[in-house]
This record gives sequence, structure tokens and C-alpha cells, in this order.
Amino acid sequence: MQFTHEHDELRRTLRRFIEAEINPHVDEWEAAEIFPAHEVFKKLGDLGLLGLTKPAAYGGAGLDYSYSLVMAETLGHVHCGAIPMAIGVQTDMCTPALARFGSDELKREFLAPAIAGDMVGCVGVSEPGAGSDVSAIRSHARKDGDDYLITGQKMWITNSLQADWMCMLVNTGDGPVHRNKSLVMVPMDSKGIEKAKKIRKIGMHASDTGLIYFDNVRVPQRYRIGAEGQGFIYQMQQFQEERLWAAANSIEALSNCIAWTVEWAQERKLFGGHLADHQYVQFKLA
Repeated sequence: MQFTHEHDELRRTLRRFIEAEINPHVDEWEAAEIFPAHEVFKKLGDLGLLGLTKPAAYGGAGLDYSYSLVMAETLGHVHCGAIPMAIGVQTDMCTPALARFGSDELKREFLAPAIAGDMVGCVGVSEPGAGSDVSAIRSHARKDGDDYLITGQKMWITNSLQADWMCMLVNTGDGPVHRNKSLVMVPMDSKGIEKAKKIRKIGMHASDTGLIYFDNVRVPQRYRIGAEGQGFIYQMQQFQEERLWAAANSIEALSNCIAWTVEWAQERKLFGGHLADHQYVQFKLA
């Protein structure tokens, strides 16, 4: 596809924001192993950048997915990987199913504030015994009147220590593993939730990653996204947007790595010349 003037304006707006509001603080946030998600997201929300593809009725821009990819690619201009990942969770990982299948009530309660930057979201899929094999999750929700009582744990959850809500995949039945799961919106201040551990990683330190326990957490059944038992399918659809986002987000960072390597090779003196003068190095860079 060819980018339009509108795509270019989005890119310029976001780059200006990154230069003014993110990059000057990256080293500080990485050292602290946390960043002020609510503050940063509110500023992004005020610029209309957290709901590019979301319905206008809930504060979004109603644009096609190409704009999300431009935003993901431009976030590669951030001088770390943590902040883009946190933003990507908000825009393209924890909100697509809510926007696509959630009730009007759910979208007004959770999606609209997320688009505005007033709420931080996270997506709860991975568990200590179920990462890539999503069908193996063990967290479950049993019905109690009009509510679900959710018990289990989620691990490696980006944004979870600062999140206001989780889009959580849980088992809501005993049938086949691909048809017994539902996505449920869980407020993170609910009784029975324990933010048990902040996980320290080998990189992306400013992005908070949590181990979360759920002990009979009571959530209304109306907080379920879409049909009961369709959560696995909904989550697979969310993963498609997540993977596209991740691919686009890596482009500028990888391009920077090549540019920095070329620059270094042109400066590094070796055997009376420069490293970049050697044919093998030129082939490798090409």
C-alpha cells in the first residue's frame, strides 16, 4: 500500500510526542524499572492516538488498520523497547476483542476510558504452565448467581501492576479446550486479586510485568466479552493484531541497528583502512 498525507501526519505527530514526552525520560524510567503509564497514556489519549481503529462512538478515530501499523512502526523511534510495548498492549492487544465483540455497556465502561487514556488495560492469557499453548490455561470462572467467581493466576502480564482492568481469558466450562473459554473484563481493584510479584526481566525494564493471583474474584457475568465459550477464538483474533503490531514495531529499531553498524564500520580503523572497506563486511551489510 501507499501511505497518504494522513498517514504521514500521524507519523509526524507521534514522533514529536516521542521526542518531547518519552525519549528525554527513557533512561530514568528504565533505571526505575517502571514508567508513569497513566500520565503517558493520558497525553496520548488527548492526542487521539490510543483509539485509531476503534469506533468513533467510544472516542476512537474509526480508521483502518494501516494507521495502527504506522503508529507501531513510529513507536520504534522510542529509545527503548519497554514503552512501545506498553502502549501496544493498550492499543492492539487488550482492546481489539472488547471493541469488536463487547457489549455497548462494556465498551462505555472500559473501552472509552482506555481510548481517552483515563484507564490502563492489560491482557491476561499466559500462566506459569500455559504460555504458547493457550488451550492449557487453568484459571477458571464458576457461576454464582449473576456473577463469575474467578480463581487462578496469570504470569508475564505487561502493564498489570498499573492496570485498571484486565481482559482475562478463563475457563468457563468443562468442554473441549478450544470451546470452554471466555474473555472476561476484570477490574484490577477487585477483592481477591493479589499483585504477587513484579517480574524482573533481562530487558524492557520500564514495562511492568506481573504475576497476578485471583482468589474467588467476583465479576458480573455481564462483564464477559461476547458469547460464552468463544474466548479462545476471540483471543486468537487479538493475537493476529498483536503479531502484526510487533512486526511493524521492530522495523525502525532494526533499521537503526543497521545504520549504527554502518556508521561504526566506517569509523573503525583496521589494517590501514576502515572496517567498511573490506568486501566481506560490505556483503554482510548489504
